[in-house]
Order: sequence, then structure tokens, then C-alpha cells
Amino acid sequence: MKTKILILFLAFLCAHSIVKAQCPTSDTIFPTDSIIICADTGFVLSVPYSPGTTYDWSTLESGNSITIHQGGKYWLTVSNGACPPVTDTVFIIFNSLILIPEVENGLLCLNVPASALRANGTDLKWYNTPTDIAFSTTAPTPPTADTGIAYYYVSQTILGCESPRAKVKVEVIEAPNFELGGDISIPCGASGVVLQTVKQKYTTYAWQDGSTNIDFLATEAGTYTLTGSNKCGTHTDDVRTVICNTRCLNFPNAFTPNGDGKNELFKPGSFCPMSKYVLTVYDRFGKTVFHSTNPTEGWDGRVNGKKADIGTYIYYCIYNDFMLKMDLMLRGTVTLIK
Repeated sequence: MKTKILILFLAFLCAHSIVKAQCPTSDTIFPTDSIIICADTGFVLSVPYSPGTTYDWSTLESGNSITIHQGGKYWLTVSNGACPPVTDTVFIIFNSLILIPEVENGLLCLNVPASALRANGTDLKWYNTPTDIAFSTTAPTPPTADTGIAYYYVSQTILGCESPRAKVKVEVIEAPNFELGGDISIPCGASGVVLQTVKQKYTTYAWQDGSTNIDFLATEAGTYTLTGSNKCGTHTDDVRTVICNTRCLNFPNAFTPNGDGKNELFKPGSFCPMSKYVLTVYDRFGKTVFHSTNPTEGWDGRVNGKKADIGTYIYYCIYNDFMLKMDLMLRGTVTLIK
């Protein structure tokens, strides 16, 4: 009888020892004190299920899991009757402060190879549209074969949460390219004529006097020059203006090709643009001594490399008069003096 009682007592001790061994050795239920969750998502907070165990949440729910919709402090008490109740707390943080990556818009030049786009962020993902699902972790390289604007989108991921997508604007432009137009006359009685061109984006302009407006009031006869510059290059064009009553050509009646550096050439003063110009000089026998189609060239008083005789020579000049818009012929004489 005593032996039977001893056996039952030992069995009780053994069973009691097994139950005690299954009880938690600490008051920890959750593996971490805080959990960061991506914004705008639901989260299921759960612990392992154990038969015969009761779960009392701070939300007054029961069961081994609850769904979290907002950040805050949550706690859970677990008890199974065989062990003392255990309570643990966890902080749920909804990560709503994931900033978009830092990006810079790109300004590229036509037909100049571009570099890959860049952004400052962590675990970057590049998209073709704001709503694309597919992405690339390699930054795209914009094409530059055509001018125009393209957009790219990039996000960053921090602690498993993806940020909104940053928009990157890339524009391809060309070097300045403009024309001021043909030479122009200032009408009689007018204060001047306005010279201008169409403004090109990202381009700065400067006239011959340093002014930077896109237009310029030309009040006098002369040459006016406009230079446009941007990151892709520089372009310059000019235009000549003529007063309405200007005589386009004016020939001298004498010249002195004696080597003193004064009045060495026989050539006209040219005060207008000319689309056509032919000058021929003859001696008294009708022999050609000089011929030119360039109003900036002149006769140096030599024939076949030898000094011509002192005397009077006859010239003919055919040119297109800028003011009258027609071909004219001038005839006159010039005296060669030593």
C-alpha cells in the first residue's frame, strides 16, 4: 500500500514538473518593443496559437491576432490556467514620413549623349509613368535625338516602405538658331526700325551695345549684331540698316597710288548692301585695266603688275540699288595722280 502511494506521489511530482517547464520564463510575448508599418496599409498583429490559452488585448478583442489600422500602444495578456498570466506591450508606428527622393530636372542638348538620371535616396525604383507597376532599379538614360520634354518617376524605399514617386522633368533643347532677316532701310521721317527675333527658351541675348532685350530700335544707318547663348552653344547674326535717302555708292574723282598710305586705291564708298556689283576701269584706248565684283576691292593703279600712266581713266559700274530695288549703271572718270 505504501509502495502504491509513493508511486502516485512521484507521478504527481513528475506531472507538476512538466507543467512548470511549459510556463514562460519571462514576461515577453512580442519579439520587439516597436513595429514600423508602412502608411496606408492594414497590419495583423499576431502571436502563436496555443490550445487552452486565452488572449486578452487592449482593444478588448480575443484571439491570437488583431488587425491594426492606426499607430499606438497595444498590449496583450496571455493565460492558460497552468501558468501565471503574462502581459507584454508593443508600439505600432505607421511610417507616414517617407519622403520622396531628391531629384533635379535635366536640361540636355540636342544630339549630345546624356548621362543616366540621378536621385538622392535609398533603394531607388524608376518608373515610366506615375501608375506603372513595373520598375527598374537602374536609372534611365534619356535620349537626345529630338527636342522636347519627357518625364520620369522615381521612389525610394525605407524600412520596407516605398515613398511616393518624385517627378523628373527632362527637356532637350538646341543651340540658338535665328536670323534677323534681310538688310532694311529706315523710312524717311521715322525714328528708326525695330530689329527682333523670336525668343528661345533658356537663351540669353546681347546686342552690339550690350543691351539684352530681345528687340532693338535701330535709329541710324549701320550694322547691328545680336548674339544668343545657352548651354548648348552660341549663335550670332547681323543686319544692316540704311537711311531712306542714302546714295548707295560714291566714287572718288582721283586717287594717288604713290605708297604714302593715303588714297592708295580707287574704289567706291559703299553705304548699302548690294546683291550685284560689277566695276570695270578702262584706259583712254578702251583697254581694261581693272575689273572686280567686290565693292571692298579697289584698283591700286597697276596694270599687269606695272604702274599705270598718270592720266584720266573711265569706269563703268553696274549694281543693284538697295533703296530703289533695281539695277543701275554709273559712268564716270577718275584721275590717277602720282
